[in-house]
Amino acid sequence: MRMRELEKRTGVGRETIRYYIREGLLPEPDRASRNSASYNDDHVARLKAIKRLQDERFLPLAVIKTLLDAEDGERWLAPAAFPQLDSMLRARLDADAARIPVDTVVAGLGHSREEIAELVESGFIDVDAQDTVTARDAAILRVLDELRETGFTDSHNFRDGMMPIYNDFVEWVTAQEMRFFFEHTAGRVDEAEALDMAERGIASINELLSLMRTRAILRKLEVRRRVANDNA
Repeated sequence: MRMRELEKRTGVGRETIRYYIREGLLPEPDRASRNSASYNDDHVARLKAIKRLQDERFLPLAVIKTLLDAEDGERWLAPAAFPQLDSMLRARLDADAARIPVDTVVAGLGHSREEIAELVESGFIDVDAQDTVTARDAAILRVLDELRETGFTDSHNFRDGMMPIYNDFVEWVTAQEMRFFFEHTAGRVDEAEALDMAERGIASINELLSLMRTRAILRKLEVRRRVANDNA
């Protein structure tokens, strides 16, 4: 398609499109000549993604580019390296975890059906056709309920404010981790060894992130106190 059609399909002006291309947010179009450029559905999808992230998340372009690059990096998932890794890893991580009926979750926690439906729509948890959730998703709901009980923030503001930030971060960092993992293991170790590495790595990195986050919070609080004392 030509530039005019791309503008019409996305609602983005040509000067903005050219800027995005220069900044690497959009791929270069196919060029039959210096003055003839052809765009495709990938350009449409990427422009719509940029608009969505700007309108819904108010993210700067540098962050949007990082998120989009991470999505592009997932294309390596298509090869057949370690074809059974996902099912075997799930079997290990969820070996003794039975699914839990949503009614049980609603009865035991402070979440309503409406709140759970909103969390499903936002992609934070999943409910299957039998109206059950995984033990892990039930644990997410429990933690959200604990945050509300402690007065950290009310549930609605937390979901609309911090949860999307956490979700975007988790999607980005796990995409980077998985790309790194496959690039450094595919063709070098067998599937059984890759399974052991993935299982141990998940637990270790979860612990590492928790420790680093707590350390960063304490350091920022210390800086805040020092600034307050200097200004007193």
